[in-house]
Amino acid sequence: MRRLCCLFSLSLVLIAVPLRAGSVEEEVRIADTARVLSTLRSDTDRLSRLLSDGLTYGHADGRVQTKEVFLAAVRTNRIKYEAYDYLEKNITRVSDDLAIMTGRVHLKASAGKEHVEFALRFLSVWRREDGVWRLFAYQSTRLSDPVVVPPGK
Repeated sequence: MRRLCCLFSLSLVLIAVPLRAGSVEEEVRIADTARVLSTLRSDTDRLSRLLSDGLTYGHADGRVQTKEVFLAAVRTNRIKYEAYDYLEKNITRVSDDLAIMTGRVHLKASAGKEHVEFALRFLSVWRREDGVWRLFAYQSTRLSDPVVVPPGK
């Protein structure tokens, strides 16, 4: 059911990205779903339309990429995103043309023969540009494994 909802949301975005779907929060949620699915599929043509030309993409390991560098990494599979599952997602409308998304995500990716899997906390900034919601900035940090503290300590 969740996959069906994602595919339906993606189809709305692919058909009518510039159209207003309702609330700012819902429009950003739809655009983000399309961004995630395009990234997982390495569909850089579609992904490019969802990223601002001024994109700053900060990875959890400290690397910062421009739109062009990020798209090249996805296109050549230097980074292959295999799963991007939200654990928590909050969207805050700042204005009619700006929204902040925060939350946690479980990520699986590979770079060459190295495979990684971990949880991230992220902050993303979405901006409506020429009627289209585009990711303007993204920053994440890796969450450490939870520490279990015995009772009474």
